[in-house]
Amino acid sequence: MRIIFGWAIRLFCPTKILGPKKLDNKKTLLAINHYSNFDPIIVACHIKPQLHFWAKQELFKNKFLGWFLRRLGVVPVKRGEADISSVKAALTLLKNEKIFALFPEGTRNKENADAEMLQIRHGLAMLAIKSKAPIRVALFYRKPKFLRRNYFTIGDEFELSQYYGQRVNNELLDEATKIVEEQFEILHKKLNNILIEKGVKKIENTST
Repeated sequence: MRIIFGWAIRLFCPTKILGPKKLDNKKTLLAINHYSNFDPIIVACHIKPQLHFWAKQELFKNKFLGWFLRRLGVVPVKRGEADISSVKAALTLLKNEKIFALFPEGTRNKENADAEMLQIRHGLAMLAIKSKAPIRVALFYRKPKFLRRNYFTIGDEFELSQYYGQRVNNELLDEATKIVEEQFEILHKKLNNILIEKGVKKIENTST
């Protein structure tokens, strides 16, 4: 699919990768902010090795499209409810040393595009604790648009190992998710500094 569609994605949604384009071929959770339906396609065309994603169950109603998505390693998920089967599928992929990419906001950021992220949900922390998989957070600088240069970066690997073996409840997931949010904030500042150095972004005037 990279060979067939990669050139078109690079041409019509030009995205500069700041950081690694190839991740270690081991179990990893790649957490990405979410602006557009093109986000997973752009990431999958630029980052190696193969990434696995969740996608809404509705996309699998068409038999051909469902078969095609499964061949690409996409896992169906029922949105708005606890879908145990999709969680088990993700955990199985991680157990088999695959990279599972997900959008921890749970939906596209339509209200604050090019700005702050939506609230991060518990799913990422839960998967990381149950699978003992390391996490990498990743950011699009802004919403992908036709023929507009964008930037994408991936942060350093970290783990939620302090929670391994503990009983998973909402309080624990709240605490673990705050750590993830902090990692996103760190990466966001790093990306801003890089873009300021490149002259892409101006330094904001903070005077009052």
